Amino acid sequence: MSNIKHIGVIGEAMLELSHQTPTSLSLSFAGDTLNFAVYLYRLLKNQAYNIHYVTVLGQDEYSDQMLTDWKNEGLKTDLIRRVKNKLPGLYLIRTDTHGERTFYFYRSDSAARDLFKGDNLTDLSKQLTEMDYLYFSGISLAILDEASRGYLTDVLQKAKQKGTKIIFDTNYRPSLWINSDIARKTIFTFLKYVDIALPTFINDQLVFGDATPEACVQRLFEIGVTEAVVKCGAEPALVATLDCQQRVPTCHVDKIIDTTAAGDSFNSAYLAARLLGFDPFKACLYGHKLAAKVITQVGAIIPKTKMPNLF
Repeated sequence: MSNIKHIGVIGEAMLELSHQTPTSLSLSFAGDTLNFAVYLYRLLKNQAYNIHYVTVLGQDEYSDQMLTDWKNEGLKTDLIRRVKNKLPGLYLIRTDTHGERTFYFYRSDSAARDLFKGDNLTDLSKQLTEMDYLYFSGISLAILDEASRGYLTDVLQKAKQKGTKIIFDTNYRPSLWINSDIARKTIFTFLKYVDIALPTFINDQLVFGDATPEACVQRLFEIGVTEAVVKCGAEPALVATLDCQQRVPTCHVDKIIDTTAAGDSFNSAYLAARLLGFDPFKACLYGHKLAAKVITQVGAIIPKTKMPNLF
């Protein structure tokens, strides 16, 4: 019997165009869950884990290139479906002198919105419910219609019954939701299945009105979450289990170049450390270390050669 554990990462990957000069752009591939999946694989590549990226792509040359790139990164692409007459979403990034980003999205009809549509849903459900871990985000939810969210709810419920651990990052983007009330109700519904929550405080404050990171943790634990890290930008993160809570300081960075994927990379290092047996507080330190490295480089996914040796 195989000892390999399977991690399913559900979401949308897009074409990323970032300015090199005011009129010159470079192309790469990114998206919150993709960033997480790539970094997680890099950190666990010598361990007994398969990282399955779960999305939908078109049948165009850019989608071909995305698949090739992800396979080269080591991701499993067996659960990625291709559809006709659809394209990946696209976004442009402008970064100011402080490393802060402005995004311009073109994704309203992206292929990933058909993630839980089509004629293979029974097979997909079976494969997802057999995962050891499932990871998704608020963006994963925001791009889905009501029927698709209902399908994902059913998957998570069945997976949870089989012992799958569910990990979730709120990652709230107001522009993707009709309004904050729908976002709050939708996210609340899904939080009932979550074991490990990895929110950013300013996101959850916008959706749920939490006054403090401690209030955020209390709300999550009342729903049924048993482990949480509330990321607070440059301020110390709040790490919480049912037994204790502790603030864990971030790492000092001399010059921030680009904050893209800071939270996604933190999540990947945190989960990798937890899977390797580190306690939540030590895992948080590893999360900070990777995020600190990522924000000194341009783009969401830094070159493999720039990856720090964490473990």
